[in-house]
Amino acid sequence: MSDTEAPRAAALRLLSALCRPGAPDCPREPLALRAGILDLIAAASPTGAYDSAPEGAAPRGVSTALTRIAPRTVCITLLAGAGTRWVKSLGEARAAAAAAGKRPAETPVLAFDPDLPRGLFPVRDFIGGRGSLPIAAYALAAVKGLGAHLVVVRGAESEIERNILRPLGFAPDSYRFFTQDAPYGKPLGHGDATWQCRGLWSGADYVVANFGGDANSRLTALASLLALDALAASGEEVDLLVPAAFVESPGYPIKLDAQGLPRAFGHAKLHGAPKGGAAEAAVTPRDGCAYTNVGIRVYRAAALRAILERFHAAYWEEGVGYAIPGNDPEGHEFALDNVDAEIAQAGRARILPVARPEELTPAKAYGDIAAFEMAVAKVVEESRAAGLFAIGDTVS
Repeated sequence: MSDTEAPRAAALRLLSALCRPGAPDCPREPLALRAGILDLIAAASPTGAYDSAPEGAAPRGVSTALTRIAPRTVCITLLAGAGTRWVKSLGEARAAAAAAGKRPAETPVLAFDPDLPRGLFPVRDFIGGRGSLPIAAYALAAVKGLGAHLVVVRGAESEIERNILRPLGFAPDSYRFFTQDAPYGKPLGHGDATWQCRGLWSGADYVVANFGGDANSRLTALASLLALDALAASGEEVDLLVPAAFVESPGYPIKLDAQGLPRAFGHAKLHGAPKGGAAEAAVTPRDGCAYTNVGIRVYRAAALRAILERFHAAYWEEGVGYAIPGNDPEGHEFALDNVDAEIAQAGRARILPVARPEELTPAKAYGDIAAFEMAVAKVVEESRAAGLFAIGDTVS
């Protein structure tokens, strides 16, 4: 083994072990590796370790890695959900503000058009210092420059362009919109949205999926994409990498087997996984804490398309929607959770257990805004301190 092959082999062993938390060879405190995660992934990558960089700057070579990977990647940001919790909570907040005699010019909840998607609601701007940015700006900033951008919507394209994409410096040719069709009166899930737009990403090697209401971290998104590429290049059989945080009593715990492989992702309503086998044998830690997905998924595109096609062929009912075993029978939806469950059952999923708990602070209802702002303030500052907002020309 050459002088350059030995360090890469060691880094690959550590990265592979890190992505199997709870296995005997996994580091005991995975989150402690977060600060140096890009250096570890770099050392494990086909291009080798990144050169050191001044404090406050990203490791040299991250841009080089993205130059290689980004043309092979499509980032799908989903903004087309029905948002029933948001609509209800916004209506209640508007009614309370009006009853208190508030004026729209001084009250964002009254000034905001309730017919616009939740992702356009203004919150504090911790990225560019403009005063305010829409909620979805944080999800889009987290993945900017990691690949071509596909924004899945149900209208409001001009408002998204004017209030999010242009202020964040997205080049006009770097993104396109896709309108999710709702043939039976409502969108039928993010799995269906990804299926509908498959013609726009099928030629890629990787697909990064995230959601417009999440407190996404740029460091987490970047590390997840680079980690999957490093593992795939090494020959490891992996089709999905999910960044995860270790928290107490998560709503959707990831169940790991004895080898640290995720076998179920804990979504009780939308899972569609076959019963028995590895998923039921998997267990969560006994102390009440477990890993949970922070809302970002990175797929190998070919595997994603193959599973979407199988689900659509097997479970689509014309005039009704989807009838997927294990899903809510009234919803007729197809979720990416269904895809994740199948990949996990096959043993081809991994988690990157270095995400921050703050990333689990989505703005799903109006009452979530204050906590969401506190969370994005922390994750943005971390990425800025690491120099990651200069990678991919994220902010103009």
